[in-house]
Amino acid sequence: MRAAHLEEALHAVHESEERYRRLLETVTNYVYTVRVEDGRAVETTHGEGCVRLTGYTAEEYAADPLLWYRMVHEEDRAAVLEQAARLLRGESAPALEHRILHKDGSERWVRNTPVIRRDAFGRVAFYDGILQDITGAKNMEEAARHASLHDALTGLANRHLLMDRLSRTIESARRDGVKVAVLFLDLDNFKPVNDRLGHAVGDEVLKEAAARVLAQVRASDTVARVGGDEFVVVLPGQMGGAGAAEVSRKIIRALGQPYASLGGAQGPGGSVGISLYPDDGQDPWELVKMADQAMYYVKNHIRSSFAFHSSLVRQAGLEPHDS
Repeated sequence: MRAAHLEEALHAVHESEERYRRLLETVTNYVYTVRVEDGRAVETTHGEGCVRLTGYTAEEYAADPLLWYRMVHEEDRAAVLEQAARLLRGESAPALEHRILHKDGSERWVRNTPVIRRDAFGRVAFYDGILQDITGAKNMEEAARHASLHDALTGLANRHLLMDRLSRTIESARRDGVKVAVLFLDLDNFKPVNDRLGHAVGDEVLKEAAARVLAQVRASDTVARVGGDEFVVVLPGQMGGAGAAEVSRKIIRALGQPYASLGGAQGPGGSVGISLYPDDGQDPWELVKMADQAMYYVKNHIRSSFAFHSSLVRQAGLEPHDS
């Protein structure tokens, strides 16, 4: 009698598994199933949707048992393995969003939702991974994040991203015992360009100026647009002021060249004020403020040049530096 009941229970489990399988195939384009014995994965099968999502066929997965692992983005493999380990132990595991590399070399984002199936004795017999392509949603999410941290016109960092990076740079400089230079740049005579030629041309001049500033710095530096024609440059890893002075000269020279957006005419130059961490302050806002003050000193004395805030404090009336 017990054997009959057990056979009936097993039959019910098999029917339930088949209904479950058919249901999964209707709600997702890719389901893989891992067969488990004694807490170990012994076989993996891949549903028909694997080709649409990954470019690989079920036969290719069967011929190469480690293909699924190599397909996972290198930076996400540890998280995927941890998810699998929890399932093999019979523990619940939340859905995991990770990247895979399609057969054509493109990168895709997927949501990997695992579901454990147990046998009549409550042991883990299988687990199914439901893979959904969320690349589009991730791209939209990244675009929104980028827009929230960057200037829409020039593509440079905005004020929020600037202060975040400057804070992190100061923390790193504090640990390493080095300086940080903050350059506050304002374009000279930009308002007449807007007034005479209109905002459309003015926007093109701003984009050209932004590209020129960006071309004078390292990849590790930060360039941000913080106002209409105001920019801030952060130079980490400085030993003194010599590097900031050289970058300022390069920026001023670059801004003084003819502008394609003005038909080859000379456009606005730039005036730069410089502050140094820790000489002029410990706080990001304070350093930007000190650099801004030095820039205004330059604007009121000799434009298209630069000055250090600390020099102005030590020597009242010190002339700015010619470019």
